[in-house]
Amino acid sequence: MRKNHKLIWAIVILFVFLCTHVSSLSAENGSPVKSVENFAKAYFMLDNSMAEHLSKNALVNDKSVNMVDLYLEKKGMEAHNCGYKITFLQKIPTNMKIKILNMDDSRATVEFDAITIRSVNPVYRIIGSVIGVLEEYKVHDIITVIKEEGEWKIGPGAFEMPI
Repeated sequence: MRKNHKLIWAIVILFVFLCTHVSSLSAENGSPVKSVENFAKAYFMLDNSMAEHLSKNALVNDKSVNMVDLYLEKKGMEAHNCGYKITFLQKIPTNMKIKILNMDDSRATVEFDAITIRSVNPVYRIIGSVIGVLEEYKVHDIITVIKEEGEWKIGPGAFEMPI
């Protein structure tokens, strides 16, 4: 009898986990806030997946240049000129505060505030905060989010993306 109760509880817990996981995946770009959050994580970590969150106008300029490739190339050169690999410039956004300033059916203006810290190594974050050498960078931006093909996408000019 006890084994049946354990099995039932295991199935219930598995069912609840799957329901919450699937609902979070389906809300990937279901709101401007979630879209900005996902883009910010990819942007500051210098991840090429940020392109998935950009609108067509933000991804490619008038001269058919891919803005993500251009931005990552610029960051790569910046790191190379300082004698580092591009991974040294990666930052983790923390304390993200995302607020919708105004919104209609196809466009939203979102205020983004966060603190970013260098993502060199998890040990660096711990030791750096203890001895006081961890640098924090405040980020504030107003971002335009556009509804494109049923999903919210980041418009041109977010953060330091080239236009």
